[in-house]
Amino acid sequence: HKTKTINLQSLYCTSYYSHAHKFANHVLRSNSLYTTQSSGTPLLKNLLDQFLPHNFPRIKSQKLNMRISTAAAVLLSLVPAAQANRNTLNCLDPASVDYTKDYFPDKVTPDFSKLWEITYHNTYKILLNKATDKSYAFYQCGTELPDGIAEQHEDTWSVPLQDGIALTATSQIPTLEQLGARRQVKGYLGDPVYISSPCMQTLAQETDGEGSKILEAVNDDELPSYSSTPGGTPKLDFINANPEIVILKDSGTGNNTLNWNAYEEDGNKATYEWHKVMGALFNLEKLANEQFEESSDRYDCASDNAAYILSEASSSSRRLSEPTRALAETDSPRKPTVLWASKAWGGGWDIARCDSSNEYYCEFATACSATLLHSNAGSIPVGGSDDMNMNLTEFVEFGKDADYWIYSNYIYADLETDLVEGWADISQFKSVQNGHVYDIQKSGGSAWFEQRVAEYDVALQDFCDVVELYDDTTANHERMYLRKVHPANEIEPIGDLGTCEAAFMDLPWESRASSCELLRPTTSSAASIKFALVGIISGLAAMYVF
Repeated sequence: HKTKTINLQSLYCTSYYSHAHKFANHVLRSNSLYTTQSSGTPLLKNLLDQFLPHNFPRIKSQKLNMRISTAAAVLLSLVPAAQANRNTLNCLDPASVDYTKDYFPDKVTPDFSKLWEITYHNTYKILLNKATDKSYAFYQCGTELPDGIAEQHEDTWSVPLQDGIALTATSQIPTLEQLGARRQVKGYLGDPVYISSPCMQTLAQETDGEGSKILEAVNDDELPSYSSTPGGTPKLDFINANPEIVILKDSGTGNNTLNWNAYEEDGNKATYEWHKVMGALFNLEKLANEQFEESSDRYDCASDNAAYILSEASSSSRRLSEPTRALAETDSPRKPTVLWASKAWGGGWDIARCDSSNEYYCEFATACSATLLHSNAGSIPVGGSDDMNMNLTEFVEFGKDADYWIYSNYIYADLETDLVEGWADISQFKSVQNGHVYDIQKSGGSAWFEQRVAEYDVALQDFCDVVELYDDTTANHERMYLRKVHPANEIEPIGDLGTCEAAFMDLPWESRASSCELLRPTTSSAASIKFALVGIISGLAAMYVF
């Protein structure tokens, strides 16, 4: 590996295992271990200074310095080299373009998604949308596509995108915010009342120097009666006024339309992996890869911990911090059962259906080692589909014995008030009697539908916390989506995502997920590396001499 010279002579040491443990975790998450900061201080030294207390005398022994240098060399050999190259985030000078050079050293590939792929060709990249069988060519700004390439694809754009992007679904918003590209959103083709992102709401109110809105929210011109903003600009007027803008839609062609079909993927990771495609539109492949891997790791960690806690449960409570009645020798921990249901707008009760279009919550349950009650049985037809809703009698029989109830809609007042019809039976549900009832409004009414896809790791942590298969001894999790709605004296308030002042619009995005550390003893390579890092740092203290 190509590494910088690292001077460790001024480092401090401690034998405290916790500091070594924190440092090892930080190193494993770091992607820039070999870089030197602008101040000239090697990053490794900076990391050590951050995690080791500064109330120890400086190392003075040359012999120890050599040992530390050797240990540091071993440490560096255990951590993969960081990728130094970055894709170009601006336009090239056409006169200096080298068409034999790879201008996209950072690339994305789908690990879970089945509906897209991107191929790279030095100065351009090709996106294939397998759901619609349409392909698109993106060429580095300042270059030209080779002859004949444009004709082979539905449309072409220079990247990073130069004229902005228009969205047609609120679920497309958070991935752009995570990439720090919210100012690239020039239009939202829908009713802005459903936008929950406070920063996007602020942008929709801002104007440029000429008095024009920076982000124009355009109500549906085909359904004007649904508009909450009288006199909203029709979509077609917006499209005609912005001929170069890229419009994300699930289908259709023309008008610079880029088909976006993340919702058709199977699985939470596969759906969120379209985040990588969004990154490719702005040459932000490296950042998109990092964010996907971090969320994927948190998701897997929460899932594995849930399985481990269930397998190791030795009390009637599954929470690690709440030992209660010891299990009898003949008992064995069983998976918690979850009722996912709410009153249907068209009448009856809408019950979980674990089919391809509704599998995200079924996956949450499986990942949290829980059993989700699901069924398509019922006596009330759902218009326009083969689905069936249950009547009250069917619903009571179906859900009365579930341990936990996630009400998959909104509770406006309290459970008894909102479900007054049938409350005599519903109040006897096991989940209601035990106070284990939640809805989806911890971050507000629309956030579940807008933000959850990009925060699937947070949603999973919420789910595991609700079913009490979450490690609350190392990092207590604050639920962001699932809100307790019963009993009445424990109802949590309907939340929101806060406000976003213009001055803070461009601050880097930070995940709302809780940190996660694996509980299960493992001999995996990652765990071995971490163990070695801890040993090295702790060993430095053991070698300390005055």
